[in-house]
Amino acid sequence: FDTESEEEDAAERYQPALLSRPKVANHILHESFTADTRDHEDHTFCGVMFDIQCKGGDEGGVPLEFLQVTSVSVRGDLGPVTVWTTSDGYKKKEHDVGSWECLHEQTHPASRQEYRKLELDPPIKLVPGERRGVYVHSKLPGDDAIVYDNQRSQVTHEDQVFRVLPGLAHLSNRPFGRHGMWGFPWRERREFVGQISYGVGYTLWNPSADVHSRFPLHFRQAVLALLLCARRQESPLYWLQDEVVFYVLNMCKHDWFKPEEPKVSTKRGKGKGRGTGPNYFNQGGYSGYSARGLIQSPMSYVDSDDEEDDEDEEDEAGIARIEDSDEEFCAHSSEDGEP
Repeated sequence: FDTESEEEDAAERYQPALLSRPKVANHILHESFTADTRDHEDHTFCGVMFDIQCKGGDEGGVPLEFLQVTSVSVRGDLGPVTVWTTSDGYKKKEHDVGSWECLHEQTHPASRQEYRKLELDPPIKLVPGERRGVYVHSKLPGDDAIVYDNQRSQVTHEDQVFRVLPGLAHLSNRPFGRHGMWGFPWRERREFVGQISYGVGYTLWNPSADVHSRFPLHFRQAVLALLLCARRQESPLYWLQDEVVFYVLNMCKHDWFKPEEPKVSTKRGKGKGRGTGPNYFNQGGYSGYSARGLIQSPMSYVDSDDEEDDEDEEDEAGIARIEDSDEEFCAHSSEDGEP
């Protein structure tokens, strides 16, 4: 550095990673999923309009910052296909073209058996609790362009973070057309048939109340356990600064501390299984977002069946030895004249 002031400025700009924990992972998408809806081959026509939703924490969703829909896949005779989206759902916007944004426009060959992927540009980005309308339409004349179903439930598809809802079928080969082949062009209680590909960006844990409260109970309990261990001199964590512990937790996914489901034994007459308790660290493989080697894989709650059999055999052998000792004691007592 040429001057003392430049050195001070550089020191102020530099900040260790431990002190600058990210709030959202630096990956654009952590994981990619495909929502595959039911397909009963009920109907075909020109289009389908429906809502999608990113589930919030109060609906059982996991802690995430956003969900990004990258493509939808449909089947039928297809032809000139467009895909549109609108904020806050489709209702009362069936003919309001100005409220919709076109994300895909391309002519596709017929694909009656296999789904044809329609890439969205730009992708649809949702935050927790947000709902958006989606409209898939074909200008192909006739009534075989796009397959869709009758509505069979209140929700077409649902997983931990994503929900697809029923909607309307469109019977006009003009986008947002007001006249169909038999008059009014919309049919209620219809469901999208196909696949929706999306990715998620998870929230990273940080030591603040609003972030910590969004994580599941098993994760919050693990955080408390680690911080308590860091206050005990007999724990290896005692020798780490709090910022190091925070950094490790920051790199753990929301389900990292989720206990495995206990194994259910089908054997009878062996007595009750013996659990090992929630041991969060073992000598297994490494995982997490990017802190490989810092935290290790969770252990199972229940011993294996082989271990239980070995223990049962040891127990039976011990009982046999006790019975033999009792017989010897009784024999000696009878010789001594005791009852």
